[in-house]
Amino acid sequence: MADEYVFIDEWDVDAPQEAVFDALADARTYPEWWRPVYLKVEADCPPQVGCVSHQEFKGQLPYHLNTRSEIVRLERPHEFEVEVVGDLTGKGIWTLTPRGGKVHIRFDWRVIADRPLLRYLTPVLRPLFRWNHNWSIKRAIEGLEPYARSRGGSA
Repeated sequence: MADEYVFIDEWDVDAPQEAVFDALADARTYPEWWRPVYLKVEADCPPQVGCVSHQEFKGQLPYHLNTRSEIVRLERPHEFEVEVVGDLTGKGIWTLTPRGGKVHIRFDWRVIADRPLLRYLTPVLRPLFRWNHNWSIKRAIEGLEPYARSRGGSA
């Protein structure tokens, strides 16, 4: 699909796999550790198949995005998948694998910009949107490990 954004991000975290999984699968925690990207997350359920959450987030560019995510697959503590609708539509798959005493994270994020202005600008500004995504992921890399370690000790 020409308008689809495909982002594959991978990094290692030195924290217990269960704690890393819990932080990633429970979107309600994102504003605590994925700062300043996630501004607000609302969900009325713990991470489980069928759980729906609503997110408001931003990158460095001057706009906010709003999405609704539903967990459609959850294989604790290794992998989960969410389907997303709203300003972005698509899916995200988080995969966690033990590697050398750490946890290797792979985030496969495939979305289409459904917000009209973003969709219109995609052909021209795709590199800028990719840069914005990369900036946001760097904030996750910075915040996830200390957050997970504080909840589960060291790996």
